Amino acid sequence: MIDDFLHISITCRDLETTIRFYEAIGLKTIKRLGTVDEGGIAQAFQLPAARLEVAYLATSDKPGALFIDLVQWLDPMAKGDAYPTLDNIGLNRFALRVPDLDAMVASARAQGVTFLTDAPVAIGDKGMRFIVARDPDGVFVQLVEGF
Repeated sequence: MIDDFLHISITCRDLETTIRFYEAIGLKTIKRLGTVDEGGIAQAFQLPAARLEVAYLATSDKPGALFIDLVQWLDPMAKGDAYPTLDNIGLNRFALRVPDLDAMVASARAQGVTFLTDAPVAIGDKGMRFIVARDPDGVFVQLVEGF
């Protein structure tokens, strides 16, 4: 039986740059682990080593809340790129619910965040609107109002 969601882990090339992006869209850094050098992680993930920088980001620091486990791999170095489009197989994006999408978009834009569209898109007849950004490494992040 599954009890609850725990975290989403995102690999980035530069931890500080990526933290700034997620803070610009409203998340908070709730914990920084610093450099982790853990053989157990290497073994579990079938990697030759596991030295990484880690930060946790979330909407709040209340216990049990879903958080982003943001990871910059130092050894081995991260490789590859995020999916170039949203129609790939696998995890293609994650969504964050926001109470005031227009204010969030304006605030994020003022901090340098760019979006795929100029304005939020409305879908359905229930008042749901959303807009999509890409983090510094290309991960798609959807901001949703009215869901």
